Amino acid sequence: MNLEYIEQLVAPLMQHYRSAYRRLTHSDIPILSDISEHIVQNSGKQLRPLITMLTACNCGMPADTTPDNPVFDIAAAIEMLHNSTLIHDDVIDESELRRGEKTVNCIWGNKTAVLAGDYYLAKVMQTLENIDNKKITRTINDAVIEMSEGELIQQQYCGRYDTGSDIYFKIIGKKTAVFMAACCKVGAICATDNTMLHEQAYKIGYHIGIAFQLRDDMIDFVPSEQSGKPQCNDIKEHKVTLPVIMALQNSNPNTKKEFLSLIQKKEFDDNETARIAAIVEQSGALEEVRHQMSERLIQASQMLSSMPDNRYRDGMFKLIESL
Repeated sequence: MNLEYIEQLVAPLMQHYRSAYRRLTHSDIPILSDISEHIVQNSGKQLRPLITMLTACNCGMPADTTPDNPVFDIAAAIEMLHNSTLIHDDVIDESELRRGEKTVNCIWGNKTAVLAGDYYLAKVMQTLENIDNKKITRTINDAVIEMSEGELIQQQYCGRYDTGSDIYFKIIGKKTAVFMAACCKVGAICATDNTMLHEQAYKIGYHIGIAFQLRDDMIDFVPSEQSGKPQCNDIKEHKVTLPVIMALQNSNPNTKKEFLSLIQKKEFDDNETARIAAIVEQSGALEEVRHQMSERLIQASQMLSSMPDNRYRDGMFKLIESL
């Protein structure tokens, strides 16, 4: 996903955001300092704070706003919250690598990783208290509750291959889409008192979040050398994603039986991984998921058309095109 255009749009804001993030993650405790430095060095595209600031600018916040604008602390808290969830996810999934680098739990152990994730979450709560904006606090807190519910529901249905698409969309709506929606909404809240824009921004972020997760679930079946991620990693963790649901629905009885026998195994080799990916591809599941993703992005684009007409709205359109 190419975010270069968006990064250029909010470039004047990024130095203030980075300073805010450094302040937020600073600790005199060496192990916390080391963990934060490890995360900063291996951070991804920082999509969520980018979207927060982009939406704020779209809704009227000047791009040359001063460093004391609360949007920077909010964007930093959002990234810290995201990193907290990733740390906890890696512990739950027993992951050793993230973005090609060792995870916090792999380096410092599960106990330290859980405590570090808890510390990050507490710092987020402290930041929201200091900002003292009830709308922003409520939006982020509601998102955290739904994200936790989504993860728990996903655990409940882990390995249950009779799961329908309705449950799948409920899971990704809670664990992924509401967070993206909250990012857009708090960005709008930072810029304007217009509650209609707040709600419109939330809906746009929600559809983008659904599309983002659908895209991520399709990437799971792409060879590792192309995606940079272990192929079929979600399958290995027995997560029931939409490509799996659609492949099971579309396959003939013999192929379905073979597919189930493969994905229910505790471990499988490279040949079996390739076969799983091939069955999903041949079933037409990825095309159907891609269609679902496109539908969500079309809805986001239609809603985005009613947002203020400026170059930051163009940036959101570019994000949708990139997805």
